[in-house]
Amino acid sequence: MSRDPRIRLEQLRFLYNIQLHLRQTEHWIRVAEERVAEAASREPPPPPQWGYSHARGDKPPTVHAWDCGMSGPKKPLTREQALRALTIDQIPPCVYCTPDRDLGVLE
Repeated sequence: MSRDPRIRLEQLRFLYNIQLHLRQTEHWIRVAEERVAEAASREPPPPPQWGYSHARGDKPPTVHAWDCGMSGPKKPLTREQALRALTIDQIPPCVYCTPDRDLGVLE
């Protein structure tokens, strides 16, 4: 089956135009990704969720939810650090904010 060369040329020009638009779209995507990454780098990191309060007087050190008002000053902990403190290091959880419950630590 033979094709009209003019139709084939028209099809190829159409394909070429689509590919040009794809390249431009790829460029726009790269620029948008760079802007998103730049904006994300300017955002402050999220506050920690967990904290460790040092022993004070007769109070032992404890693990707290970061927003617990019963802890006083505390050192920020990642989720993994808080789990380790509760399970391996055997640091007791705060009885008010119960971080062990929120972290899924069972008795």
